[in-house]
Amino acid sequence: MRKIINSRRKLTGLFALAFLNACSVQEYKPAPLPIYTQEDKLPAVKPFLEQKPALPDNKQALPEKPIPKLKSQSQEFNLNQAIQTALKADPVILAAFEGINQAEADLITAGLIPNPDFSAGGSLIPLDKRFTVDRQGGPPQIDVGIAMPIDWFLFGKRTAAIVSGRLGVDVASADFSNTIRLRIAGTIAAFYTVLEAQSMLELAQENQDNLTKMEQIILNRVALGGVGTIEADRIRLSIFSSHRDVHARELELTAALNQLRSLLGIVEDIPVKVKGTLEVESPVKPLTIDAAFKWAEENRPDLVSMQRQLDKAGADIALEESKAYPQVTPKVGLTRQFQQQAIGFPDANSWGAGVDISVPIFDRNQGNIAKAKSVLTQSQFNLQAQLVNLRSEIDQAVNTFASAYQILVNDDPGQLEAAKNVRDKINQAYALGGKTLIEVLDAQRVYLETYRMHISGRSNYWHSLYQLNAVIGKEILR
Repeated sequence: MRKIINSRRKLTGLFALAFLNACSVQEYKPAPLPIYTQEDKLPAVKPFLEQKPALPDNKQALPEKPIPKLKSQSQEFNLNQAIQTALKADPVILAAFEGINQAEADLITAGLIPNPDFSAGGSLIPLDKRFTVDRQGGPPQIDVGIAMPIDWFLFGKRTAAIVSGRLGVDVASADFSNTIRLRIAGTIAAFYTVLEAQSMLELAQENQDNLTKMEQIILNRVALGGVGTIEADRIRLSIFSSHRDVHARELELTAALNQLRSLLGIVEDIPVKVKGTLEVESPVKPLTIDAAFKWAEENRPDLVSMQRQLDKAGADIALEESKAYPQVTPKVGLTRQFQQQAIGFPDANSWGAGVDISVPIFDRNQGNIAKAKSVLTQSQFNLQAQLVNLRSEIDQAVNTFASAYQILVNDDPGQLEAAKNVRDKINQAYALGGKTLIEVLDAQRVYLETYRMHISGRSNYWHSLYQLNAVIGKEILR
């Protein structure tokens, strides 16, 4: 008998230990994904959100006296500073981070244990006259009970929900990493677009200055009677065209700066400048399409997200299947019967126990199970479609970078200097009367086009290099 009692105690202890282990909520952190162009960990976003000043109350929204506005100072960014600023302040990234918080909240909900139900009530209470020994009834009684569902433990419903919730956090983390990839790629592209626009504006201003100097030479020659006034009119037309070119380049630079400002999360009217160069010291050789595709399969966070969505879809099927099991709710209660006045017997206390079990005959969660299976199939097709699109992206990015690389390495480094020398020599010869104005303008046009090709070639190299890195999902080319 003692052995039987000890074995029962052991079984009870093991059941209690398993129950408590199932009730415990463990903190879950998803495996970190590589951050595109970032070797270090992503800057802390939560502390940044916590440091944001709270919105003022309605009474304090408008100050009583106008506060003098200080003159805004310009901010200058190099490439790394621009990336770090975008990571910390870009509202799109901050909004995407909330997806992780929401998935973690769903995980907390999945791990919560159902609340017990408490019930209290009275019955057999006299309606019009009191119960007595001569007028017996009842006896009146008060019932107090408590019920606690346990099917979440018996059939693993809570465990299945936690598994699905953890995979949901993994999916949200991968989606957040993909948002970072896209925003960093956009920031880098905007940065080099600003550099290109600045170089084009400087070239347009240089062209305008050269034409203005040429105009002065022509006016001097007209005054001396060396040339006719038609050449003065012609140079004025060229200067007018250069004015329009400068204005167009200024608008392009403004648009590029505004695009960069939005990616940096700058709302205030603060002038923004960039610090960098388009020059390429040592061009990087292109990758093969197969190598780039292999790298992308391992590093693209959107692919990781879709693979995790497949895992989550499988876990959701198990979750919905567990919900098909019956609901089991044990209950226990106490009853107090007031018999003395009603039937002449002493008042009595009693207790009772029972269990409520649903019988899943008709509703066995068939619809949600079928939907979960359909989601799994849909996720498989989405992953296949993304792999097809990825191959196309890789092919385009590799070919674009290879083309930019070939243009850069095949570009004659002395071509720009030769065009500049020809322009300067023709200008000098024209001042001495040895060349015509048409030759001067033609030399200026050749120099202008050559320099523009020089700027565009280097800008295309940097744009295509970082675009290829973004498509791969990791900074392979540097």
